[in-house]
Amino acid sequence: MTTPAQKDIADRSEQELQDEMCDVRRLIDELDEELVALLAKRQRQIERAAKVKPALGIPANVPERVDEVLGHVLGVARREGLSVELAMNLWRALIDWSIQYEERLMGARGTKRDSQSPSDGGPLS
Repeated sequence: MTTPAQKDIADRSEQELQDEMCDVRRLIDELDEELVALLAKRQRQIERAAKVKPALGIPANVPERVDEVLGHVLGVARREGLSVELAMNLWRALIDWSIQYEERLMGARGTKRDSQSPSDGGPLS
């Protein structure tokens, strides 16, 4: 059985489909630019945290904060209709990178209390 969407595609000319594909790609490129800009803003906050945490005796990896961030992202992903699997995989990678970056920035100033390895799901500040 043909779905309405499949029928719509079948009824369109190749040029119309090519134009739509160009539009899809253009919009994806624009979204990628927005995502990169947002990730750069987020990175600046990781840098701020790396300056403040040592003075407070807070390590880069705070498991409770990791759980909080992941829970928040899970809720937003569900609300926005984003694949939960995609959101969790992306944020785990972002968290791992963030912890490693914070640790590099904190260097000798950082503390290691209750620290886990980044692969255990460290924090995002």
